[in-house]
Amino acid sequence: MSKWRIYLLGFATLLMAPLGWLLCGMPEITEFLQLEHITSIWTGIGIEFGIAFGILMLIFTNTETARKSFSVQHQLIKSLRLNLFDILFLSLCAGFGEEILFRIAIQQWLHPVLATIAFVAIHGYINPKDLETTKYGLLVCLFILVLSYAISGEQGLWFCIAAHASYDFVLFYFWGRN
Repeated sequence: MSKWRIYLLGFATLLMAPLGWLLCGMPEITEFLQLEHITSIWTGIGIEFGIAFGILMLIFTNTETARKSFSVQHQLIKSLRLNLFDILFLSLCAGFGEEILFRIAIQQWLHPVLATIAFVAIHGYINPKDLETTKYGLLVCLFILVLSYAISGEQGLWFCIAAHASYDFVLFYFWGRN
């Protein structure tokens, strides 16, 4: 995949944020984005939480059976030949766009558990035909479930964005290495 397609994919993911804003009835943007909390201590804790869970995922998927289950994802990420800027860009786009769409907009209509299952299933980690992948999907569900409840707690949106982006960064970085 060429670099321009990678950036197009990142921008497409980023466009989930305005979609979430529209689904929420276009509220005041600074209130919607909770901009007063961007420099909260919870943002830093979110980064740490995402890194820790990313490392946990790497440990749990570092088995022969897990490598087989995730071979498609590993090969796709390796084929992108991502540099650090690419990884940071894609991680931030996914963290921002997906968290706004799922945590703020979709969770208005779905219970956090249902939103979690939908999110993880869309990403291909829940597959009734592949129980090995689904086993790891349950671990991802745990991570996303924390975010699903954190959005309405003291942690808030920026904790979720930071955790998601740093989790993706860890996986992109280590799964993309040759």
